[in-house]
Formats: sequence, structure tokens, C-alpha cells
Amino acid sequence: MHPTFLPAFVVASGLLVTAANSLWVAEAPSTVQPYLIERFAPAQAVAIGSQIYRFPVTGQASGGLFTLLSTSAPASSDLGVLPHIHQVHFENFFCLKGGFQLWAEKSDVRVNEARKLSVGDYGAVPQNTTHTFQLTEPNSEMTGVIQPGGFEQLFFAIATSNYKAETHSPFNVTAWNASTSAGNDPDQISALEAFDVYAKLDFEPRRDLVNGTAPSTSVWHTGLNELAKDSVTPFFVANDFGPKYLHEDGAYQIIQPLITPVQSNGNFTMGTLTLSRLFNGSDPAGITLTNHTAFQVIEGGLMIQMAGETNILLEGDVAFIPGGTAFAYWSAAAFTKVLYVGAGNDTLDTRLMADAKDWDFATFPTNY
Repeated sequence: MHPTFLPAFVVASGLLVTAANSLWVAEAPSTVQPYLIERFAPAQAVAIGSQIYRFPVTGQASGGLFTLLSTSAPASSDLGVLPHIHQVHFENFFCLKGGFQLWAEKSDVRVNEARKLSVGDYGAVPQNTTHTFQLTEPNSEMTGVIQPGGFEQLFFAIATSNYKAETHSPFNVTAWNASTSAGNDPDQISALEAFDVYAKLDFEPRRDLVNGTAPSTSVWHTGLNELAKDSVTPFFVANDFGPKYLHEDGAYQIIQPLITPVQSNGNFTMGTLTLSRLFNGSDPAGITLTNHTAFQVIEGGLMIQMAGETNILLEGDVAFIPGGTAFAYWSAAAFTKVLYVGAGNDTLDTRLMADAKDWDFATFPTNY
């Protein structure tokens, strides 16, 4: 069960509703329903080498629309998985902790892109993009968003074991020196075409990164990172270096889109929201969206009110909000940042950006 401690601001705000905590679950449900799941929840965790995969949102939980998974592991000198493509699935990599290196190449362009991702950095891997990754920091955590949903079946098929830890440790420290590779057997990965995994064993990951990027001429942590102009081009966005929009309605929200309907062909959106506390005397605005939404807390604390409960989400926690469910959300801290995923094109970010202005900063104004 998630901790019940609430910051003094939440109690003092008068917005606290006594929660039955019935929304907290240990694993993603098999039906579409509102729920909350704690970071490093013990259920549905599987080990593939030293990598531990968890699935806060599964294909079943989202009605087949998207999967949200986390990967926790130590650093490794090996690739995390052999290079491959997906013909059906659009894969998104977000660095929640530590760091990893990500490669992406389109066969028709033959530009082998590589980035070193640190906290808050992002990489988009559309269909038919050769890609692989390598974990580079001692304690790393990747959030993956895969559309459509159901891709978790691959990990269940190739898992070396289930993972259980009484302390909820992110990964097994006794396996520190074990290989972290996932699906590292060429014969095995070639047999996984039923899971939309097609090996590209002739791909050679480039190692000539300069300041975390290759080609070295690419903009990376040095200036504005633009989103792709179509749904087939892989791209990368460094933390707080993408486009930003400021929305003001009872609180400040900075929307930083990573995937819009343009990049996803209208199938999903994804990005980050940076929230201030509610302005004095303001109540959180309620909203009901046509399709499903998921939040994962990156920093601070997020209050979620839905299904008759008010709960706080801390770093790494995930909320799933089905379409048609009324909800409200607000910051429980002075500064809160969350990752969001929305199915379809009537999503939270598209509504917020319709009434927002261009913004040049990673945080909100100093005055109301």
C-alpha cells in the first residue's frame, strides 16, 4: 500500500478528501478502470538478465491502446538488447533516473543517430526504425511508452525469472556483475517475430559521440530540439530543450510536448507538465477526456482526485485515468513535473495548448 503521509500544504489547503485508498493496486488490472500504482510495485516484475521490467500500464489495462513500462538496471558494457525493428509498435524512451545510450537508424536514410540520455531526456523510435540501447549509469530507470498496447507479452515470453524483493529494491544487487542484455541470443530474438521484433544483426552502434550526441553536429543540450515533422522519423529531445507552452488557470502549467498527433499519426500524445501550486483561493479544475490518460511523477508530488478519492503520487508513481472519467490534478509541492500519455488526439496536452502561449523557460513565472 502506498504511504499515507501527506505534505502539510495538502492538509492546509482544505482540498484533502479522506481516501479509501481503493484505487491503489499492486499490478495493472486486466480490465479498463481507474487505478494508481506505486513505483517499484512488487507484482508483474520480471528479470531479463540484470534488467528488471515492470508494467504500470498494460495492453489489457488500457484497452489495447498503449503500454507503459519501466526498466531498472545497473550499468553494463553490453547492449541492453540486440538491434531490431518493430513493424507495428511505436516505442518511446524516457530517462527517469541515471542514464543510458540510445541508437536509432532508418534504413532508407542510413543516418545512424545516437544520444546519451540523462534524466528527463527522450527518444522517439517510430515503426521500422533500427534501435538498441545500453545502460550507462549504476542506477538507471527507463520509462517506455509503446503504442499500441500489449507489447509486454514479449517480456513475459523472454523473462529469465519473476522478480520479487521484500525491500522493493529496483533491481537485484547480487546480480550486479551478470549480463544485463535482454534477448541477447540471435536465434531467440529471430524467433520473436510473432511479438513484432525483427532482428537487425548487421547494425553497428556508433561510438563516436561528442558531448552526448552523434552526429556531433546535432543539437543536444545546446539549443532547441525540434519534434519530427512526420510520424516516421526518429528524433530526440533533451530535458527542457524542446518546445514549451505556458497555461494559466488557477495554477501555472508548462506543457512540453514530446509526441503530438503529427508524430503519432493521431494515435497518442506524450510529454511533460510542470506545475506550480494552486494560486491562493483557487480550486483545481476538473476535466473529462474522451480517451485514456496516464501520469507518471518525475519530480515533486501530484494530487489526483477521481472516483471519489483524493490521493498523492510521489516520484515514479503512475495514475491511469480511463476515458470518460472525471478527474482533477494539482501540485502537492512547490514544483512538480510529470510525464503524461494520452490515447487518441483529444488529450490533456492538446486541450491545454489550445489556451496556452509560447514559453521560453523550464519553470513558471515568479508572480501570479
